[in-house]
Amino acid sequence: MLFGFNLNDLFIFPIRDQEARKHFLVGCLLYLAGFIIPIVPWLIVAGYNAILIRQVLNGEQPHLVKWKDWEALLKDGARVAGIRLIFMGPLLILFGGMMILFLVFPLSASLFENGDSQVFGTLYVILMMIFTASMVLVMPLSLAIGLLAPAAEIHMLAKDDFSAGFQFREWWPIFEQNWGGFVVALAILYGISMVTSFAMQILLMTFILICLLPFFLAAISMYSGVIQYVAYAKAYKDGQEKLALSTTVA
Repeated sequence: MLFGFNLNDLFIFPIRDQEARKHFLVGCLLYLAGFIIPIVPWLIVAGYNAILIRQVLNGEQPHLVKWKDWEALLKDGARVAGIRLIFMGPLLILFGGMMILFLVFPLSASLFENGDSQVFGTLYVILMMIFTASMVLVMPLSLAIGLLAPAAEIHMLAKDDFSAGFQFREWWPIFEQNWGGFVVALAILYGISMVTSFAMQILLMTFILICLLPFFLAAISMYSGVIQYVAYAKAYKDGQEKLALSTTVA
């Protein structure tokens, strides 16, 4: 047990039995389809993860269920993705600015090639300072998004209202009561990502193994997706219970 997480159950439940593995395989196939058909299959999978989140919020043991009601899955997936995209806005703006810098610098070099080298030098220093500041901001922004966006997404699903994801006064106290649980959930995701990176390096060693890469990515994407959202849902539910208890005591 770690911050209320039963890690053995958490890591095993997506492939616990034959029925679970069958549903897991469907998710893997949808991820593979996402490499051909843009976005839609991945939104459906995100909607399927919403089912697991609601199981945890209802006090059930998370378990993979039959894929059905595809329209509802797509709707839930679009709402989850919409909240995540809005929360990632600052990071996207930051990366967009960095891309502009990469385009501006070669252009400025050509403009000042035969001109004032002092002006070019000043411009170069300014661009590098902006680039460095942007890189410094990437990590804290990524961590903040990784912690806060799931709380907003789960609150939205709990209320079944897209706008609830932006009602900070409602979900922030829940996050605050169990922020450690959200940190552990994020750490679990990073741990899976590290193992994935190591495995990908092995697959990239030979041409034959490279052919397995799309299947590996589909499987690990499905696995990490269900694991992370169940972990975040557990952190959210524990935060709810702690908030209710503290309110009662107060």
